[in-house]
Amino acid sequence: MTTIAAPRRTDTENPRAVMGGNRPPLDVEARFAFDEALEATKPGLRERIDQLLAASDRASATDEESAGKCGELVKQIRAAAKAVDDAHTTAKGPYLAAGRAVDAAKNELRGPLDTAKGKVEAKQTQFLREQEAIRQAELRRQREAEEARRREEAERAAAEQASTAAPVEVAPPPPPPPAPEPERQVIRGDYGATVSGQKVWLSQVEDYEVAFIAVANNSKVREAIDTAIKAMVRGGVHEIPGVRIWSDVKASNR
Repeated sequence: MTTIAAPRRTDTENPRAVMGGNRPPLDVEARFAFDEALEATKPGLRERIDQLLAASDRASATDEESAGKCGELVKQIRAAAKAVDDAHTTAKGPYLAAGRAVDAAKNELRGPLDTAKGKVEAKQTQFLREQEAIRQAELRRQREAEEARRREEAERAAAEQASTAAPVEVAPPPPPPPAPEPERQVIRGDYGATVSGQKVWLSQVEDYEVAFIAVANNSKVREAIDTAIKAMVRGGVHEIPGVRIWSDVKASNR
């Protein structure tokens, strides 16, 4: 039987050469796709855009005739912009679809992982809340014990004062110092993880009018107010307390 030896690999052979391996980088490929879509949408559009930009620099509106010509120029610019948008939609479509496919693949794995993480952390939080309740109960017990001790000392001093012939005014004892808080327990896992309780502050608005006064100067709140007012004015509201609303003139070309 004749044995056929496998072909030997040469030093000039490219180990990474695969089907489609000569494709350009994805960003370069996407730009090529846009250029092709632009030319397919309207041949010679780039040159036409340059002409329109130059015409916009030369345009003037000094009388009705020139203002009308400006309107025709605006229509041509608007048509060129729409062609650019159409080419963009055409070229970007496959990449959007590919991105959605990648997002879906990620979410198939990430979603259950996030749910599992939240489930475990909820169990940890419940345990740590129980431990914090025990810790606070111990603090209360220590405070009450210290207060009871100080009351006993004050009562003993009062009794001693009452038994003497010449009463001596006894100053009341100072309030007990706050008991030191026990340190929160740090739990260490077998593989290096550490778990500890972290104090967090939560909030819930109970009166929006009162709360607004406290946050009225916040820049984010002011941005939200501006956005809401602009939407109301566009919707036809022309009187808002504290807001100046006026009409103006703006060119409209159809």
